[in-house]
Amino acid sequence: MLATWAACCMAFGVSVGLFGVDQGWINFVGGNKTSTDKQLAQESEDEEQEGAMSSEEEYAAITARLMSTDVAKECLENANEWKRLPYFWNANDKSFESAFIPSTLHAPDKMSVEPVVFLNRNRQEFVFIMHIGKRLCGHDGIVHGGVQATLFDEVTARPAFWNLPRNIALTASLKINYRRPVVADQILVLKSQLAKIEGRKATVTAQLEDLKGNLLSDAEALYVSPGNEKLFPDCSSKIKAFESTYPGTF
Repeated sequence: MLATWAACCMAFGVSVGLFGVDQGWINFVGGNKTSTDKQLAQESEDEEQEGAMSSEEEYAAITARLMSTDVAKECLENANEWKRLPYFWNANDKSFESAFIPSTLHAPDKMSVEPVVFLNRNRQEFVFIMHIGKRLCGHDGIVHGGVQATLFDEVTARPAFWNLPRNIALTASLKINYRRPVVADQILVLKSQLAKIEGRKATVTAQLEDLKGNLLSDAEALYVSPGNEKLFPDCSSKIKAFESTYPGTF
């Protein structure tokens, strides 16, 4: 009778261990599998969390990597020629949370940390050092071309803002040449320069490079200083305050 019962249990996928049958008790093993799997999964997750860095530690580690690049060191060593600036220049503004870059792209595995920025003393050249993560791809593992376009729009705007009337600029056109696939999850360097200024118009060029100096893409943008002062107020005082964020003067 006991053998028939055990066979039925086995037919329904239940493992039966017969221990001390002469004492009249049976141990069902199969019913504990789900709870055992959950326990093992939880233990594995706990071990991963113990070994992983906190978000603050990871942020600090990536920022340190940006600051330790050769291009950052060169700018820091030539303090008479280059001055560090913040990247997010509306961080204390009410528009910060609605701004596209800080509210959407500035996140883990995207624009992982605030880029490191340097301004040349001629106020016509900028250097940006940033980490682009794994979640801004088009093709698998390759940074989306639209993301590159956004970055070029960001970095070419700076020389325009710094040199156009009232320190205000709007993008009129942006042309990009995609030279090589940009692999995600790496540190990238963008450089932008004022090429020409004519009245309320400024032409700016920019290059995207990897840390080996390989040219990945480049761009040319045209900016216009708007005439509507009510809609687009003068930004000269904001530019001066922005330059004073970090110590040092030209």
